[in-house]
Amino acid sequence: MNASEHIVDAYFRLVRGCFTLGDKKVVKGNNRQLDLLAYHLKTREAFHIEVGVTHRMNWCVPLDELGPQFDKKFFGMPEERKGAANGTTDFEKGKVYWEQINATYEDVGFVPDEVKRVWICWIVKGADGASPVETQFYSKHLNRTFPIQILSLRDFVLPRLQDKIGTANYDDELLRVLGFVKQRELQTAMVPRCEP
Repeated sequence: MNASEHIVDAYFRLVRGCFTLGDKKVVKGNNRQLDLLAYHLKTREAFHIEVGVTHRMNWCVPLDELGPQFDKKFFGMPEERKGAANGTTDFEKGKVYWEQINATYEDVGFVPDEVKRVWICWIVKGADGASPVETQFYSKHLNRTFPIQILSLRDFVLPRLQDKIGTANYDDELLRVLGFVKQRELQTAMVPRCEP
C-alpha cells in the first residue's frame, strides 16, 4: 500500500467508520489487485476504492476523461497496449477481468451488484473538490451504467482526516505526521513563532 492509499485507508477507517482491506488480489487476475475494499457494519455498505493520485496539477485528469481509468480499475478492461510479440498482452487477447473482480467481491462477502465504487484523485479538475462528485459512468463493454463517487484527496479526504485525528498521539506514523502538520497549521496561524 503506497502513501496515498494509506491515507485513504485511514480516512475510510477513522472518518467513515469502515473496516478495510488493502491491496486485495483479484481472484484469478493476472497481476491485478483492488486498491482498497471497505465495509460499514451499521449501514452494510460495501465499497471498492481506487486511488489515482499525483499532486502535479498538470497530471490531474478532467472529469470527462476518467472513463478509461474507471474501465480498467473497476470493470476489468485491460490497458490498450501491444506486446513485443503479437497477441501477448491482455488487450490483444481480449481478456476482460469483470468476472474475476466480481469473484473477488464475493470472496470477501460483498454482493457484487451492491458494491459502491469510489475514485480518489488529487483534485477533481473542473469541479468543486470540497464536495463529493457523483457521476454515472457508462461501461461500453458491459453495456451498463454504474454510479461512481469521486473524491479529492487534497480538498475532501485530507481535511476530514486531519479534523478527525486532531492531536491524538497515534502509533501509525502517517497519522502522527498528519497530526503534526495539523498542529503546525493551528499554532502558526495563532501564535507568532518562538525566536531562538
